[in-house]
Amino acid sequence: GIRRISALYTPYNYEMGVDLREQITLCDVGDIFTIPANNEKSFDQISKGIAHVFSSGAFPIILGGDHSIGFPTLRGICRHLGDKKVGIIHFDRHVDTQEIDLDERMHTCPWFHATNMANAPAENLVQLGIGGWQVPREGVKICRERGTNVLTVTDICEMGLEAAAKFAIERATDGTDCVYISFDIDCIDAGFVPGTGWPEPGGLLPREALKLLELIVRNVPVCGLEVVEVSPPYDVSDITSLMACRVVCDT
Repeated sequence: GIRRISALYTPYNYEMGVDLREQITLCDVGDIFTIPANNEKSFDQISKGIAHVFSSGAFPIILGGDHSIGFPTLRGICRHLGDKKVGIIHFDRHVDTQEIDLDERMHTCPWFHATNMANAPAENLVQLGIGGWQVPREGVKICRERGTNVLTVTDICEMGLEAAAKFAIERATDGTDCVYISFDIDCIDAGFVPGTGWPEPGGLLPREALKLLELIVRNVPVCGLEVVEVSPPYDVSDITSLMACRVVCDT
């Protein structure tokens, strides 16, 4: 869905004064081969694919897919970081820090396992936009035990976008060498992104999310970006895929 709808975009952004053709070289390397109904083998394939792209010196942009891919994607990057540390800035309505879900590592679990890696300390995980009635207490317990940094939509609205971005940058970059951005499309209010598996009303407005993203990426060394939880079968007029495409282009 995101690939197809990207054909509507030109490489030039009037507000930014940027033409992507003049700034960077883009390449679509296709899909990573996964094994249906076998999460662990699929995770291995994802990690190998991302490690290959990252080791070539390219900036990986990953289009999901559910949020379970956050762990194997970051694992692939960490394989080529050596002793370097990576901070994580995670846009979402859900914390996604459970150990398992239905006896497997699923879309509710990526950051529990990612922050088990020595390269990705939990104290450098920043979670933006959390809230609503789909945040399990088990995940919240892990966040508190590991000392992750959570800002709800209410927090962001009350402190303002610039202060929220400053908080995220300070926490994610404290003692780290780069930052990985995980953008779950459901961090945006469900009225704007219906094409997702876990819509949650009360999220960020599109312009708030884009501005927050802009303030962050201008000021941190980003090592990778994933945009996840876009589900075209649930979409209306491709507006969710368009939003995801905008996140990629703006980053």
